[in-house]
Amino acid sequence: MRLYAILTALLLAIPFSSALDVLLPLYLYPDEGASAWSDVFFTIESHPAVQFIVVVNPNSGPGTSSHPTDQNIIRGVSTLNSYSNVHTVGYVLTGHATRNHSIVKADVDAYAQWASYSGANIAIGGIYFDEVSSETTSTNYDYYNASATYARSIMPSAQVVFNPGYRAPAQLFEFCDVMVEFEDTLAHYQNQSILQQIPDGLKGQSAVQMLNTTEGTNVTHLVGEMKNLKAVYFGYDDQYKVWNKELLRVMADAV
Repeated sequence: MRLYAILTALLLAIPFSSALDVLLPLYLYPDEGASAWSDVFFTIESHPAVQFIVVVNPNSGPGTSSHPTDQNIIRGVSTLNSYSNVHTVGYVLTGHATRNHSIVKADVDAYAQWASYSGANIAIGGIYFDEVSSETTSTNYDYYNASATYARSIMPSAQVVFNPGYRAPAQLFEFCDVMVEFEDTLAHYQNQSILQQIPDGLKGQSAVQMLNTTEGTNVTHLVGEMKNLKAVYFGYDDQYKVWNKELLRVMADAV
């Protein structure tokens, strides 16, 4: 009996992780002292078993300097990095593979240099490549393979996220850790068989980013349908710049 009690206590002490990650695009300017991100901080802190992949996006990318000069951004990113259940990734635009690859690499370089900033821990742990093309051509595959490979070459253990926003070919999954298979409104999601279209073998890498989630939406039920995916996010607007504290809580509770 005593051994059983000890084992039970040990099991209860283990911080179990949730089945799903939250993929959170943080595009809102943090404001003075990162006060505009306070709801996000609260949600992260109050859900220690949930893993958050947070997309940092100072200026449609990292900007042109080797590290942020805006103290509000520095404060915000360093606060994110203070949580053990947060993995920050930097936003990089690819323009559906039309953006010059040298510019894409320069953005990756900039994020990589944040780790050398001595004033605070603002190191970025990966890259979120946006506007990813789903074309099934060798040129397209080469572009994204090179982008992901470069990110991993200069950022140790970099997590690579691709966001085409719709169904991607299986070969593209070979280059990333997370693939955003749907980025659209809740209304469009409900009118499509999104989850059924994703092959079972790829669901563990797939993510859904829901836009314009209306009040009264049964987020808990929807998350329950997505438990075999990698990550989810339910946004209150379509630009990731408006927060709803209650929606953040319900989403984090549900995963």
